Amino acid sequence: MTKRVACIGDSLTWGFSLPDPRRQSYPALLQKKLGTDYAVRNFGCNGASVRFDADMPYVDTRAFDQSLAWNPDLVLLMLGSNDAMPWNWDSAVFRHDYERIVTSYSELPSRPRIILIAPIRMFRVMGVTFGGLSPETLEEGVRPVIREVAEESGLQCIDLVSLFTDARYCYDGVHPNAEGVGMMAEAVFHCAASKPRGQYRDQCRNQEVVA
Repeated sequence: MTKRVACIGDSLTWGFSLPDPRRQSYPALLQKKLGTDYAVRNFGCNGASVRFDADMPYVDTRAFDQSLAWNPDLVLLMLGSNDAMPWNWDSAVFRHDYERIVTSYSELPSRPRIILIAPIRMFRVMGVTFGGLSPETLEEGVRPVIREVAEESGLQCIDLVSLFTDARYCYDGVHPNAEGVGMMAEAVFHCAASKPRGQYRDQCRNQEVVA
């Protein structure tokens, strides 16, 4: 039976900056790697955030509704980059809303396997970051919360913090180029294709899934 894989996320998932996101995004590449036993769908939405009070909460998007209706067997959740705004960062609010999103999927009839993905790093280009996002807020706020939620919930977590060492793999310091997307797909593939085992500490981490 074909396993349904839902890639949940923002522009990093959708494939912003790529000439042909439908064929070049990380979900599209992941489909090729997983093969015909899997059906991978891209539910990324440009500009989407975790927080419910953001300009574009993911839970208010059509992509969110469609992903739930699809009743996936595997959920790959990569959100949080657009929440890295230093002027309104609130760890407690972000965590609360992030956990609500996770619960939305964990309570589906399919009882999917859920893998949380802490996003790639973001870089300043000529002293500024795309959209006013803050690399410091991502590293000191968003990333630790995602890892904590994974550990406390017993969920797998892929932390992509070490995947890009500099901006050469990004189109604009935030969105990965074709080479960067390929690296993302490879990292996610190693975890998605493996069988879950034990608790979070025994499962996928960036250092283990990226060569």
